[in-house]
Amino acid sequence: MIVCQSCGVSVEEEKRDGETGGAHLLKQLQALHGQWPRRDELAIATTGCLCICEQPCAIAYVGTGKPTYLFTHLDPITCAADLLTAAELYLDSTDGMVPAFKLPPDLQPCRTARIPPAPAVSASLRAGDRHGSELQSPLQTEA
Repeated sequence: MIVCQSCGVSVEEEKRDGETGGAHLLKQLQALHGQWPRRDELAIATTGCLCICEQPCAIAYVGTGKPTYLFTHLDPITCAADLLTAAELYLDSTDGMVPAFKLPPDLQPCRTARIPPAPAVSASLRAGDRHGSELQSPLQTEA
């Protein structure tokens, strides 16, 4: 999970008690995560900005081979427990697909985007062979 540290508490309120909404949410998540039975399965990381400033507070679930989910308009004061519940759904899904109706009710309208996982890069391209034919651009067609 990636938490945007710069996010305000809301569109109207950048800071509360001297800290951003993202900083407050991070503290709450870290406190709950420390006692969460699945803490070893989910890392909580931060970023300076998720560039969704008009829709604070924001987080993203990111997993290898799974889609990335962006959640915005989160209430940083009350949503931490719901975010860990949603994280369990994400962890339990082999393909990362989490239907909106399974999310905690307060998070359902906050799911902003589901971004497909990055395609695997062939070994020849990773090794520097820029002429590998294993990958084909989605816009290319076979002749």
